[in-house]
Amino acid sequence: MVAPKIAIGKLKKQLGMVPWLRGRGPLSYHYGQWVDATYHVLVTLFGEGSEEARGFLEIVGIGAEERGWGVPISPNHPWGLHARLDRAEAYLSALVKRLEKA
Repeated sequence: MVAPKIAIGKLKKQLGMVPWLRGRGPLSYHYGQWVDATYHVLVTLFGEGSEEARGFLEIVGIGAEERGWGVPISPNHPWGLHARLDRAEAYLSALVKRLEKA
């Protein structure tokens, strides 16, 4: 893993995009891009098979469709984009807090 300060900064950058995504609907295209970029950050910081990267995929889904590419917005569905975004935000926020304590 890279230095906690660098990891925190990169994760906060991804978290900073969440309000923009919510304001966009979220649109599945932008959400999918964000998920892919966030997953890449987690893999870069913690490793491909890391608990952090695997945990994120469990929240957003494993395949391209499950991760938001082409998924219609369904606000009331537990796997809709809003619910996934809420879970991802909570997950990343908890990860940042854990790193800040370390």
